[in-house]
Amino acid sequence: MISAEEALYQSCYCEENVYKLIEKIDDKNGIFAIIISNDCKMIPLWKQKAAKSINGHVLWDYHVIAIEKEKNGSKVYDLDSTLEWSCDFLEYWEKTMNLAEMAQRDTKFRRKFRVIPGENYISLLSSDRSHMLSKNGVYLKPPPEWPLINSHKPSNLMELIRMSEQIENTTVMDEPELFQLFSK
Repeated sequence: MISAEEALYQSCYCEENVYKLIEKIDDKNGIFAIIISNDCKMIPLWKQKAAKSINGHVLWDYHVIAIEKEKNGSKVYDLDSTLEWSCDFLEYWEKTMNLAEMAQRDTKFRRKFRVIPGENYISLLSSDRSHMLSKNGVYLKPPPEWPLINSHKPSNLMELIRMSEQIENTTVMDEPELFQLFSK
């Protein structure tokens, strides 16, 4: 895996950050892109750089991370996290998903996860960045300097975020299923 310093990053473009991370990895076996969202597009995540306070959370419409599944556990790569790069999955799960706090929240905030093998994510994701444009056609946040992702295909980011969509080579999981997959 590459270091955090080698990873390309643009704030508010997590799907592209993960794409660029996976793209740089020679052996993509065991690497997964994880899209986190839900039906109401409001997912609370803790330990995020965008949080207003140290113990606060961010309410994202979606978020994308990479997970490397190894024999002795899994590592999480989240460029928007305040946790260390290559964070142990169990630590990330406890501190970022914060299930104790989530148990006190409305069920509409329950997160779902679209799990995509790394190689498939590279060929599948296509983004024209239109989701980041205001009604006036101005970017809400500065776009990355690198070219659009798979611009030869129609943009499909919104379909990937909708967890009700059936998309080939992807699996939608709830929290217990994702934990089961990556906690061992």
